[in-house]
Amino acid sequence: MNWKRWLILSVLAVWVALFGVTPAAWAQGYRFTLDRSISHVIINRDGSADIEYWLTYTCDQGAHVIDIVDVGMPNQTYDLSTAQAWYSPGTGGGKEAPVTEIKKNTQVDVAVEVHLNQYSIQPGKQGTLHLKIRVREMVYPDSQDEAYASVEFAPASYVSQVVHGKTYMEVHLYFPAGVTNEETRYHGKQYDEVDRVSDRIVFIYKYPDAQGTDSPKHGVSFPRTYVDKVYKAPIVIGGTTSLSSLWSNLAPFACLAFFGLFFIGPTVLGITQSKKRKLAYLPPSMSVEGVGIKRGLTAIEAALLLEKPLNKVLTMILFGLLKKKAITVLSDEPLKLEVSQGTPAEALRDYEKDFLGSVKADGTLDEDKLQQGMIGLVKSLNQKMKGFSRKETVAYYKSIVDRAWDQVTSETTPEVKSKYFDQGLEWMMMDEKFEKRTQDTFTSGPVFMPPWWMYYRPWVPHVRSASTGGSTVSGSPAPTVGSGGGRQITLPTLPGAAFAGTIVNGMERTAGGIVNKLERFTGGVTDKTNPAPKTTSGSSSGRSFRSGGCACACACACAGCACACAGGGR
Repeated sequence: MNWKRWLILSVLAVWVALFGVTPAAWAQGYRFTLDRSISHVIINRDGSADIEYWLTYTCDQGAHVIDIVDVGMPNQTYDLSTAQAWYSPGTGGGKEAPVTEIKKNTQVDVAVEVHLNQYSIQPGKQGTLHLKIRVREMVYPDSQDEAYASVEFAPASYVSQVVHGKTYMEVHLYFPAGVTNEETRYHGKQYDEVDRVSDRIVFIYKYPDAQGTDSPKHGVSFPRTYVDKVYKAPIVIGGTTSLSSLWSNLAPFACLAFFGLFFIGPTVLGITQSKKRKLAYLPPSMSVEGVGIKRGLTAIEAALLLEKPLNKVLTMILFGLLKKKAITVLSDEPLKLEVSQGTPAEALRDYEKDFLGSVKADGTLDEDKLQQGMIGLVKSLNQKMKGFSRKETVAYYKSIVDRAWDQVTSETTPEVKSKYFDQGLEWMMMDEKFEKRTQDTFTSGPVFMPPWWMYYRPWVPHVRSASTGGSTVSGSPAPTVGSGGGRQITLPTLPGAAFAGTIVNGMERTAGGIVNKLERFTGGVTDKTNPAPKTTSGSSSGRSFRSGGCACACACACAGCACACAGGGR
């Protein structure tokens, strides 16, 4: 069961590995319709609220069964001892069978797990989960009126990769007992209907044509005299690093600023988490462990698997094209390139063609085209990794990097050492200590530069035709090679220390200038390959889907307030 718990918590349809399930079954993903989403929030006198869900799913034919559902809570004050769940076939309304296995979620602090067990919804079948739980701290100060308190709530939502079709949605907000019509206030969208249940006024919001990805936020305010306690808005970071969670993390602090609370530290944490999320361009399905090592990846694909920064990956592609003499670097500050003519198409990989296609007439790079190329490359890698163990594959390619370095460092003959460095360059560039290891490796003795060296013009100390008598660098004789058209170009050798400094500095300048802003560039890739959940609040994801989304509460009194749902997410 632990395998399942790690595999299903993603924003994409994922594989499930169960004991006794054959590898062919691992390809089953989660796909369903959310036919009905009915939620009730009943505000209690003690400042708590009873949150009740009726969620109806239809599991697609051929999809994985819906067996465990994670339901997000608005904050960490939910009382697991009050949790109750029931299952009924179809859209509910009939006899409900109790579901007894409800646990605290081990991955997200602000979520519970509902294990359907024998009531798991099978492919092609429809079922309804009914969940009720109490959250102790749900009533907060109204930021617009000190005499008022407020509650906000957003219903469950799911990622578009697994949910489809229309959803009938209702949200019922129950005022505390005794509140009169004249004392009620609503936030944002006006209610569709008003009901009265016993001595409570109920605002009802209806969405007959909603989507399963929708999570509209609703709020109400009422005089503080109707509750015994009003809580300070909770700071809930949750277990997510998604872009949508940034607002969930920061927004409560914006509201709390009205009450003079200190929030700089948590804000910095939220920003750090967001930046980390933006740089995570691999899709969650890449984390699903299969069996065995995926061999045959190129150095570029391996660099993506090792989650190297995209500017480094692009620099590796550039150097691969230099080695194939398909491109010339005219300058590296700023970066200016020139595409060589006559390189056979069959000699180039798709991502190399994409890179060449991004070089504009003025020698600069079209970052939009570069992004599209990276998106295609990440998606291609994701397909190649299906069924293979990422952990084992990462370890395998790290060993290739180490072997490449061992081959270079074990050689004492300058010509052979230079040859091995040239051959393994793209692999060794993946090493986080590439700069230091290069400097340590080439401390003395000459380094023989390969023919493609001439295509990186900023590095060439001297470029002369053979008719001018040849060139030397630091007294080292330079061999000559043909450069086309009968003209001879002198290839220098460099002392080891000079070579190390030259190559390290050159690569750093190239990586630094290949895209203008790395975070923005990577974010453009991430939006397509590892998109943030599309919700209006920081809701919690379900097993294979975003289930239970978020009952929210914060210190808002109007739609213009900066507060957002403080639910956890993944």
